[in-house]
Amino acid sequence: MALNSISDALSQGKDGSKPAVVLFMDGGAKSKTFGEILGDKELNDLFAKVAYAAVLFEKGSDEAKKYSVSAAPMLVIIDPTNENKVLKSMPTITLKSVKTEIENALKKMEKK
Repeated sequence: MALNSISDALSQGKDGSKPAVVLFMDGGAKSKTFGEILGDKELNDLFAKVAYAAVLFEKGSDEAKKYSVSAAPMLVIIDPTNENKVLKSMPTITLKSVKTEIENALKKMEKK
């Protein structure tokens, strides 16, 4: 389920001690491809364990600056329980890489 904002994802993630996965996107073909990969049914179980938001990338916005996003699309995995620390930024993705990085983020958050 896509949330409306990064703050919603961070709040939900912090409350549930789970990573926030944020897709900064634009109207380009690459963003569409990112969305298709993230919507793959193989990721359903993992996405049930994270807080997710898809947001429109705005160059120079406070959110883009805060998470060092300079172009879209960019997938950012954030630990909302640790001052919103970025665990991983991914300017390119594959189904396997998303799966691996979300699993790694879940493991890091479990160790707390």
